[in-house]
Amino acid sequence: MKSCAVIAAAGSGSRMGGVSKPNIVIAEKTLFEYVLGAFGASCVGELVIVCSEDNETSLRALASGFEKPICFVRGGKTRAESVFLGVCASSKDASIICTHDCARPFISPETINKAVNAAIEKGASCVCAPVTDTVKIKNADGTVSTPDRSRLFAVQTPQCFKKELYLSAKALSGEAYLSFTDETSLLEAGGYAVEYIINSENNMKLTSKSDVPLAEAIMKNIIQKR
Repeated sequence: MKSCAVIAAAGSGSRMGGVSKPNIVIAEKTLFEYVLGAFGASCVGELVIVCSEDNETSLRALASGFEKPICFVRGGKTRAESVFLGVCASSKDASIICTHDCARPFISPETINKAVNAAIEKGASCVCAPVTDTVKIKNADGTVSTPDRSRLFAVQTPQCFKKELYLSAKALSGEAYLSFTDETSLLEAGGYAVEYIINSENNMKLTSKSDVPLAEAIMKNIIQKR
């Protein structure tokens, strides 16, 4: 089954001091280049880069010479709309979609392959990580409860799914699909089960300027061990 990666790279970078996240440099490469390298070495057959007006030119330049089929499409007002536009730009014969946040530069080809293969077998999959902090829930009546930490996990990307399931779930949700913050939530709301894959590798997401020095140190350590 042919797969297509939809890379979410259209964020404004407002929490990064105005620098587009894909263009952030750690250990002498941009986040976009690390993500391209991982997907280039994976089983994914093609890429759709969901970009912004501000970073499209720079991302196109960084992708020059990329060996797999790649196209660029402008993002929407929300993540959900951006992913949908990316899915629509995938080739007709791409039956598996693999979405990934460009702000997660540590993803490996092996993890991508696991997620894609799980989606082929189960219909949908998602990489996740165990929650190590104690989490509290503030209830409607003002009281606080503590869920069992052993049953909690944090959703990450890649998130992979059969294109037909995603389109069905979107159609069922109508315009409400725009409010979903990730694809697993949309699929589950449509009645589709998701296979969650615990990932032991570092798969941090850079969300603010304070994350950059840590990501730099982690990436340098990874490179030194290769």
